[in-house]
Amino acid sequence: MAVNVVCYPNSLLKEVSTGITVFNADFQTLVENLIDTMLAENSMGLAAPQIGELKRVFVLNKKRIAGSKSKDYHPEDILCVVNPEVEYQDFLIDSSEGCLSFPGRRETVKRFNRVKLTALNREHQPFTITADGMLSILIQHEVDHLNGILFIDRE
Repeated sequence: MAVNVVCYPNSLLKEVSTGITVFNADFQTLVENLIDTMLAENSMGLAAPQIGELKRVFVLNKKRIAGSKSKDYHPEDILCVVNPEVEYQDFLIDSSEGCLSFPGRRETVKRFNRVKLTALNREHQPFTITADGMLSILIQHEVDHLNGILFIDRE
């Protein structure tokens, strides 16, 4: 179910999220709420703190990241990232970013063009991803949300 997005200056956005240790029905509902809200907002990504849950999980819409404007999606279009750890970052660039928690605002921030991330999926399976470009930038943006860091903190 789509839920309201927490907007700045809500102090919850500056809190550090806790790791996921239980992959039960409540966790799966949280993931579904993240996906539904991200899709309802036509966003590329959304982190749990942005819907009021201080949990280390975010979702990305790979189809939207690839440039599709279609609102249709398939489950394989969604990347669910649980307890992420950035293993590697390279090649600093300027990134023009927006954020659902800052309606209408855009900022240019420094991000790495390439990252390597290890995490779990929603079924508790480990995975590693090396990302370039927009996917790399979105991963960093969402990991920042889990760490209580906002894009305005990176100006």
